[in-house]
Amino acid sequence: DDGEWEPPMVDNPEYKGPWKPKMIDNPDYKGPWVHPMIPNPEYEYDENMYAVCKDGCTHVGFELWQVKAGTLFDDIIVTDSLEEAQKFAEETFFKKKDAEKEMFDAAQKKDREEAEAAMADEEMDMDDMEDFMGGDEF
Repeated sequence: DDGEWEPPMVDNPEYKGPWKPKMIDNPDYKGPWVHPMIPNPEYEYDENMYAVCKDGCTHVGFELWQVKAGTLFDDIIVTDSLEEAQKFAEETFFKKKDAEKEMFDAAQKKDREEAEAAMADEEMDMDDMEDFMGGDEF
């Protein structure tokens, strides 16, 4: 009897199952609403409606949401040719990625070492404070 507490189960004679809203008849219901199609004599289909760059695109916009700072963008290409994109990637991205990874790892290592040095300095300051306060008397 020392296990997890359980509330006592008392029968409820008025319980009729899970609650459901009462459905009342609506004599005016005509089924799901359907949008009426009315003629529009001024409508003309535009062949260029989805042609975003009619005279050729000259700019590209990015909306970026970053969690960490330090994201760099370079060597951007806009194309519809997979072969052209792969050739461009080989000429740019793949030539730089290993060197960039090494630089990133070196920066991470430097940051880690600086953080460890700061922690060691903080520990030394705490030791000095204990000496100043008279040791562990307090």
